[in-house]
Amino acid sequence: MALQNLRPTTLKLFGRFPKTLEFETKQDNLRKEYEEFVNFSDSEEYKTFIELEKFAKSDEPEKIRRKLKSLTFKDSEEQKLELELKLLSKKKTVRNYIRVKSSEKLELYRKVESSGKPQKHEELKQFIQSLGYKSQRKDHKKNNSEEYQKEVELKCLKKDNELKQYLKLLNWKPLQDFLKLEDSVEINRFYELGTLLSSKEFIDRKEYLLSKNKFEQTSAYQNLKEYEKLKKSNKIIWYKKNINSKRFDEVKRWKNTFSEDFSENKLDKNKWITQFYWGKTLIEQGYSLANDKHFYTNGNNIDINNNSLKIITRKEKAEGLAWDKRFGFIPQAFEYTSGIVNTGQSFRQLYGKFEAKIRFTMAPNVYHAFWLVGDTMLPHIDVIRQNGGAKPSVQGSIFWQNGPKKPNCFKARLSGFNFSENFYILSLEWTPNKLEWKINGVTYAQTTSNIPKEPAYLVLSSGVNGAKADSMLPANLEVEWIRCWKMAKE
Repeated sequence: MALQNLRPTTLKLFGRFPKTLEFETKQDNLRKEYEEFVNFSDSEEYKTFIELEKFAKSDEPEKIRRKLKSLTFKDSEEQKLELELKLLSKKKTVRNYIRVKSSEKLELYRKVESSGKPQKHEELKQFIQSLGYKSQRKDHKKNNSEEYQKEVELKCLKKDNELKQYLKLLNWKPLQDFLKLEDSVEINRFYELGTLLSSKEFIDRKEYLLSKNKFEQTSAYQNLKEYEKLKKSNKIIWYKKNINSKRFDEVKRWKNTFSEDFSENKLDKNKWITQFYWGKTLIEQGYSLANDKHFYTNGNNIDINNNSLKIITRKEKAEGLAWDKRFGFIPQAFEYTSGIVNTGQSFRQLYGKFEAKIRFTMAPNVYHAFWLVGDTMLPHIDVIRQNGGAKPSVQGSIFWQNGPKKPNCFKARLSGFNFSENFYILSLEWTPNKLEWKINGVTYAQTTSNIPKEPAYLVLSSGVNGAKADSMLPANLEVEWIRCWKMAKE
């Protein structure tokens, strides 16, 4: 089954045919946007958003809210510590301890205590008050004995002002409390609590327990804030909008397998050869066919400039090999020269999308073609071909051999387009069941019959195939870029 339609011509007639630059820009932007879409799906920002969204939609935030709501200063360990210190602070013994600790009286007490006077005073006192001394006091006094001298010494000590204050302090209740609490568990606990409750950690903790906005101080709250912020970001909105849309469906279908934009100032010899594949492979020479009027030079008619490949067909004499079915390779003189490039040694593909941005001189008796072919000349597919003749015509076509007869062909003519002035994006979609030709994304022909089943390589060529082609020479086939794609699911 074969189908040709007039849609491109109709669209042009009503001014609705997509302009090449607009179509190309739209396609490139769509591919770029899809690449950004894919990259964003693997980005840390989106992974963070997904995690935050999962958290925000869970019951975890509410659990945290409820838990924090029940967290108060009242009945907390912190309040218990505060109450414990408060009770200790109110105890008279503790208050007396604090009162005495930094007083001058304690300083005096320590001084006198360490002087030995209290001990000496007690020792003398006990001696003088003893029965032995009292019974013989008169004799001791009369004889001014050593024992009596102790009584004299005691009288002198009693007159010592510091000792008198010391003896008075011994009955002072605050000092008694101080001495009782000094180095005790209770007073050590009092100071421990004082240090703890005056620490920044305790003050901050108490402030937190008394606060009404505990949840707002959590990382959970910050995560929710971050989620709300991300949810409103243009990038997230754009991404979520496109997750389930069909906008990228066409882009998703294809995986790029070959790309050439001629960005270097010379032909990439790793991709292209400038002869027929079999000439390069078998005899390392270029050749033309016996009925050709042009000779395919080895790159002399190829020019690359301003990111564009140009194949130039000239009126000039040349001598070279020609392939004749009866005699093989024979020397032949030619009136014209032209060029051919192909990927026979570097790239071949079975099925997919093959497209190029092309412009060519629509000259009488000159052909230009972007075509696909395998190891045999048939079948071959013309993605686009300008036929020679007095009135050039443009077509997409497929040629195949059906027995010993002349090759069969399917041709889809494309009229109403000025390829001399304008670039167009010509493409072929090749599946196991169909060939579909498009110009600027608009289908103009398709067939479901005689579909090739072998991988093919890319060929770009021009030449003379009419009686005379002098009037508009040199004629050019210009190509800005070529791209090949495979079905992404293959």
